[in-house]
Amino acid sequence: MQNLFSQQGLMSFLPLIVIVAAMYFLLIRPQSKQRKKIEEQRNNMKIGDEVITAGGFYGIISAIDDENVVLEMLPDFQKLMIRKASIVQVVTPAEDAKDDVDDDDDAPEVETVEAQPVDSSEAEDAKGEDKKEKDAEVEAKEV
Repeated sequence: MQNLFSQQGLMSFLPLIVIVAAMYFLLIRPQSKQRKKIEEQRNNMKIGDEVITAGGFYGIISAIDDENVVLEMLPDFQKLMIRKASIVQVVTPAEDAKDDVDDDDDAPEVETVEAQPVDSSEAEDAKGEDKKEKDAEVEAKEV
């Protein structure tokens, strides 16, 4: 009888254990990997690297110490001191080129249409009609 109760108790906690394990593998573990990657990038920054801040500013590192970074903000190269923790990405030229290629994949395809020759008399008639309409509008305004 006691064995039956222990199995029921274990079975009632099994869904909870599965949910906690799923949350670990789907949420916590990927986030910690990303945090480690960003921390590694911050530790390997050097003068001249291009970075993106948490506020979305894009700049070039001109000075660096343990906690702070001085950025030359693009496009006018004004200097700005920020904390290292506010840098979210170190941009490398290879990433820029990869991003440019990825952007092209998302762009909609453009259809090309061949131009058809227009009869010159039709074009002149259309211009004449537009001129007559404009003249009529001017006369209506004057009256």
